[in-house]
Amino acid sequence: MVTAASLPGEIDGAKVPKLMRDRYGVTVAGGQGRLKGKIVRIAHCGYYGGFDIVIALTALEMALRDLGAELEPGAGAAAAQRVFAEAGSVPEPVAG
Repeated sequence: MVTAASLPGEIDGAKVPKLMRDRYGVTVAGGQGRLKGKIVRIAHCGYYGGFDIVIALTALEMALRDLGAELEPGAGAAAAQRVFAEAGSVPEPVAG
């Protein structure tokens, strides 16, 4: 299972996976074919939990800012935290 996120057009999307891995220690995949450089794919199979999601979103935001995207720091992580709070708590880790 993966979640695909569209990347801002003004950044070089092909650089995102390497930057996230090398600088922030989070592994994601880029798009393939016509989506190369346009999306990032975040895998969430196997053992993961709510904090893993927040970390992945934070690393994505930081990488995008490093590449020149203008965005509000912490917006993605804050949105995820609001969803978890509305659901009653941070989800337990899941074995996939």
